Amino acid sequence: MKRLSVRWIVGYDENNEPVFRRQSIAVDDSFDIANAQQVVDILDKYSKYTCKDAQIITTESVGDEL
Repeated sequence: MKRLSVRWIVGYDENNEPVFRRQSIAVDDSFDIANAQQVVDILDKYSKYTCKDAQIITTESVGDEL
């Protein structure tokens, strides 16, 4: 299972430090870095916020009963 995690700058606090919001998007297992860059570019272009960074996160199940 993969997901794309995007960190957005959504504003600034009273000390002019950025305020971040993280967005997680489920993606297909074949999703790679090139796909992620394209998606982030499109989201950044049409969003009112600025993308700070993004990561592809892969999770694997280690068992049904822990």
